[in-house]
Amino acid sequence: MTVDLTSRRRRLKRLALAATASALALTLAACSSGGDASPGSSSDTGTYTLGLQEPDSTINPLTTSDYNAMFIVGLASEGLLSQDAKGKLEGRLADSWKASSDGRTWTVQLRDDLQFSDGAALTSKDVVATFDSIIGKDSQSPGKSSFDGILQSVAADGASTVDFTLAKPYADFPYLLTGSNTTIQPAGFDAGANWAKQPVGAGQFVLTKYSAGQGATFTKNPDYWDAKDVELQQVDVKFYADDQAQLLAFQSGEIDQIAASPTATSTLQASDYTETEPYFNKFDGIFLDVTKAPFDDPKVREAFALALDREEIVKTVYGGAAEVGNDTTFFPSSAIQPKGLEQREQDKAKVADLLGGTTVSFEITTLDAEKALAQVVQQQLEAVGGFDVTLKVLTSAQYYADGDDTPWLNAPVTITNWAQRLPAQYVDLIYRDGAVWNASKYSSPELEQLTDRYESTTDESERQDLANQIAEIEWTDLPVIVPAFASSSILLQKRVTGTFRSGQDFPGGFDFRGIGVTAS
Repeated sequence: MTVDLTSRRRRLKRLALAATASALALTLAACSSGGDASPGSSSDTGTYTLGLQEPDSTINPLTTSDYNAMFIVGLASEGLLSQDAKGKLEGRLADSWKASSDGRTWTVQLRDDLQFSDGAALTSKDVVATFDSIIGKDSQSPGKSSFDGILQSVAADGASTVDFTLAKPYADFPYLLTGSNTTIQPAGFDAGANWAKQPVGAGQFVLTKYSAGQGATFTKNPDYWDAKDVELQQVDVKFYADDQAQLLAFQSGEIDQIAASPTATSTLQASDYTETEPYFNKFDGIFLDVTKAPFDDPKVREAFALALDREEIVKTVYGGAAEVGNDTTFFPSSAIQPKGLEQREQDKAKVADLLGGTTVSFEITTLDAEKALAQVVQQQLEAVGGFDVTLKVLTSAQYYADGDDTPWLNAPVTITNWAQRLPAQYVDLIYRDGAVWNASKYSSPELEQLTDRYESTTDESERQDLANQIAEIEWTDLPVIVPAFASSSILLQKRVTGTFRSGQDFPGGFDFRGIGVTAS
């Protein structure tokens, strides 16, 4: 089988950019977590209604990179592990997980008496078949990128035990099991099939109806391993064409949730909804090609970073729904936070000193969804002086075009957003020499060695020290400027009860346990 790698890379990146397009902004209700809904009573109607955009391709759990399709699959499927609202691992199909003494093997024990919605038993052979499909040589799964260079093989040890053999020790490996496309499918599942036509899963709900152009209906799965905690009897999904249509649907009470946005909160009455706690979901990285002028000069890169007013970016670009970044890829919600770095702030005098009276000219290439940030960056650079900046704004298809010269990996300066990942994953994907998404063409053997050590130890003190060193290199070398970390939250109808225990995204396992809906 011949694999079109450029097409695969684009499909993979479309997942990494979950939450880029404004068209996805409302479905990113699913990227928000935590927060109390209305304090409440048990469900009376038992039906929760949400709005999505119709998936743009065939729905397949193993290969889809469409967020809306992932949500639909996630309601009816289950992974081994998920993350709660604070990033703590929780067993789902897995009852326990443990590393070997050398850190090269992780053993996962499945819960007893698991089964799929068609009544078939879910065993270790299904887990092995699922991950073989993800990591195989000819895999077209977006999830494959998370395991490249880490996971060597998967094997069953009896009906309920699975051994994951790694290429190297990786302390955070269980977090990778919460990634995209990792819900467990029956052995023999066709990676080319349209799952919606014969949906089989082990999730909280069963897909009972899918109507193209209209929506989908899910009913509670009585055989789900934790069915007692699933209050809802039904979830209805309705497809909407755009943000405005979803906003109107929420305003009329047609759907139960919508992503918080300046437009939504200014249109709606605060007394009419409940807002969940914010959840950090992405950063918009400014990638500088460090192999070519002018950004082969560290002084120019530093001047760029110091010319930015990050507080103003948070206010104007993100409407306050963000936290100032400091040019490292450690999210504010990461379990380990680097220490000892000075927070970068706008410093016009130092910018002038670094540039030495010269004017730096360049073009920023980005896509429609990042236009607002690109414009503010352009304005701030030129207002400080010493920069002559033009913008090239492309459609998503143009920006992520197939081919070796695809703009998002080859333009001198790009702005690309990245969904939340582990710090070490970012090194593997965007900093490591030769990494497929290393748009900066950056290389640092020291950074790579520190990251390998970071993932090979579970000692908290050592990991903190290594995190400090990793962050310092990212901060000093500046192949990527990270001005802010964006956050999201959900607006819920007052009739929704309970607390979302995790994000309604693939790391959170699309978890609706404990959520109810009272009669209007």
